[in-house]
Amino acid sequence: MGKTVITEKRILFFFFLLLVIVVTGILWCRYTTRDRQDKQRYEKLQKEKREEGIPKLRKRYEDMVGWLEIKKTDFSYPVMQTKDNPEYYLHRDEKGGYSFYGTPFLDSRCSLESDNLIIYGHNINGRRFFGYLQNYRDREFYESHKNLCFSKVDGVEETYPIVSVMKTDTDSDCYRYTDIYNDEEYRDLVKEILNNSLYRCEGADILEKEMNEETVEAFFHKYQFLTLSTCRTGEGRDARLLVIGCKKR
Repeated sequence: MGKTVITEKRILFFFFLLLVIVVTGILWCRYTTRDRQDKQRYEKLQKEKREEGIPKLRKRYEDMVGWLEIKKTDFSYPVMQTKDNPEYYLHRDEKGGYSFYGTPFLDSRCSLESDNLIIYGHNINGRRFFGYLQNYRDREFYESHKNLCFSKVDGVEETYPIVSVMKTDTDSDCYRYTDIYNDEEYRDLVKEILNNSLYRCEGADILEKEMNEETVEAFFHKYQFLTLSTCRTGEGRDARLLVIGCKKR
């Protein structure tokens, strides 16, 4: 009787183990298929951008507001925006279909002339997609990739030297401000950006020097900031990494 019970338990354990293996295999196949499809999608978009240019892509994808990239890397993506549905592209592709990766999108409060352009994207495991920004935790990577590039829908590319790499959370003032109507708040945002960087960036020295030497009125709105935001996976639900560049207007 005892041996029969033990045998039955072993059989049940075997089928449970087999079920776990099968389910894990199915989930892994789905993950790799989804991963491959999104990778191919972005490769196709990057090819379209090279061959046709951004203005033509804008006619095809109406919600597209620009193109974001880091030179000499695979980090090269369209940026979307939907004013009436801010997170529409969180898990959608450029055509509006489902995508686990989603598509980078500009904060719905922003215009292309805002003081702080905030662009969101997913941190995908393996430092893929916006997870690639995790490389900026290491100063050595920054030394080789000091600029962000953003092309608006007219196709004119603008360079934003990186001034800060911040480990922060969703309560950061960097999310609070997109358009700033008070010169003191503008300075406060700049101080927040510079003082909380993981390390000192080259562009920060120039920015701080001008802020300290010029009058409040002269410095107000002088720079436009480009803030790239992604999650810090495994560090808390609200943990965020920001890579922030800026350019003179």
